[in-house]
Amino acid sequence: MNSKKEIVSLIHDEFGKEEFLVSKANYNLIEVESDLWEFTIYFETKDSLSRVSELEEAISEPNPHFEATALLDKSSLNLNEGAVIEQVESWDENREENLSNVYYFEHASLENLKVEILKSDTEFIEALISGRTLINGSNGNKPDATVKTTPITFKKDKNLERSVM
Repeated sequence: MNSKKEIVSLIHDEFGKEEFLVSKANYNLIEVESDLWEFTIYFETKDSLSRVSELEEAISEPNPHFEATALLDKSSLNLNEGAVIEQVESWDENREENLSNVYYFEHASLENLKVEILKSDTEFIEALISGRTLINGSNGNKPDATVKTTPITFKKDKNLERSVM
């Protein structure tokens, strides 16, 4: 991590915004089939910077972590500055596999994933991440919280593979 604060915000539709400090962030790009690549990002949090009182009562020390994968073909492998990578649904119908995992106090998916690459080289990318997830069920089985980050530096991790299936 670098010296600037890397923060993930969970903006709950019903309760408001919580912020957590990112403690670890990695990414990888793996060819899984001919002309099919998985771009996987993973980040963990440690300290909460701000909490929502209703959720603080339910879970005192959450350490949310996030894993999300976007499926790319050869024409969309651009991980350079200015690239935007999107994965609308976290469920891959063709392979019948889940592409994301958000853990707050339960596992949920990350829908409408958007990765905006701000800087990159062979060892890292700096990106903004956003998406929607289900945290407390206030919207039934539909996402009820937005995930947004400040710029996060993701280190290349050649051993990182998608863990959710």
